[in-house]
Amino acid sequence: TSKRLQDRKALLKSFDATREIIDNNGVGDAMDQFTREAFEMVAGDSARNAFDISQEDEATRDRYGRNSFGQNILLARRLVEHGVTVASVRVTGPSWDDHRDLVKRMRQKAIPYDRAFAALVEDLHARGLDKKVMVVAMGEFGRTPKFNKNAGRDHWGRVMSVALAGGNIKTGQVIGSSDAEGGSPVDAPYRPENVLAMLYRHLGIDPSTTFLDHSGRPRYILERRELIIELI
Repeated sequence: TSKRLQDRKALLKSFDATREIIDNNGVGDAMDQFTREAFEMVAGDSARNAFDISQEDEATRDRYGRNSFGQNILLARRLVEHGVTVASVRVTGPSWDDHRDLVKRMRQKAIPYDRAFAALVEDLHARGLDKKVMVVAMGEFGRTPKFNKNAGRDHWGRVMSVALAGGNIKTGQVIGSSDAEGGSPVDAPYRPENVLAMLYRHLGIDPSTTFLDHSGRPRYILERRELIIELI
């Protein structure tokens, strides 16, 4: 809560008072600046405004859907409008791990999901943010081509789908295809790493960037870093 955050700030200030007595090398001043910036990021006016979705009109909130996922998507849009670089929204509510009763469960989840996703893309275009913001909707893996005995589908690593919007990419297309059963890729078999390469590119990060691991050896941030050429 805001009160707990203020209490912690007061406690930190008391520690700072003691530290100032023994700190003569300027390190404390630098830490104070980091602390002020971090506190402003969490509890400043800009953050409070960004998180306050009550500032949105009723029609907009209805358009996103009066459910946790829809309102969280709306919040993500507000965050990027206030300068947040990356906003991640986890789909809450009923589990999407549909090992049983798939058709019934999808009727409960797909409509709110589609509604919120469409509202977000529409708003990004209307506000001139469609080139700046890339929207990525994806999970960890696909589902088995055939139903199991419980009328659900199990985990499947060979084929999955990802939805991308905005980000100054070539949209309005379907890239790649699977076989008739949806069990194996037929053409344009891209991998999750290729999606990450597109994300890094959008963020201005070279996918071939390296870092040193714990043993001092250079590692690429992505071992497979080919871009999805159809999107460029």
